Amino acid sequence: MSRETLQFVHTDRPPATDGVRVFNSLTRPFLGTKFTFRIIGSSHYISAPEYGFHELATCDPAPSASRNGTAIPLESDRPSRRLTFEADALQCVTRVEHRPLSAFPRDRYLSRPGSFDLAYAFDGDPDAVTTIEIDADGYETYHTYPEFDLALYTRTVFATDHDSSALEASALEASAARAADTPAPSDTV
Repeated sequence: MSRETLQFVHTDRPPATDGVRVFNSLTRPFLGTKFTFRIIGSSHYISAPEYGFHELATCDPAPSASRNGTAIPLESDRPSRRLTFEADALQCVTRVEHRPLSAFPRDRYLSRPGSFDLAYAFDGDPDAVTTIEIDADGYETYHTYPEFDLALYTRTVFATDHDSSALEASALEASAARAADTPAPSDTV
């Protein structure tokens, strides 16, 4: 695989998505408007046009019309990253964590794939999966890369006010809670 980064692009306008395949999609009320969550051919795309919020995560080159993206290396043992985005009526913080592939809840995915709000196994490979789970103040994703022994985990939280300290605390708390529920890494997947 020649793709060695996942680009995160946050923008207040829809990014160019011509030719992008959508594998799974869910539109639902969230934070007082409609959000659309999609698993796409190159990762995920989440949008809330009323808030001027568009998040594109892609292994393909980021669309040139979008703001500069943040390149997340697809390597294990990298430090976590904090990404922020602010529009007129919305603010979000995304925490990105590099976890071993064994941190992904594979058994849950195999036995109860419908327990995720959205899930898709690329080319039917249960080790190459993107999942999205939505909760009251945000969502979390897993993007798994067996070729890198990597489960890239993200937790995004939103606020419609501008208290970024509350956003950061919420993202860290949720991330820590999920990590505590994650089984210890093992040599088998």
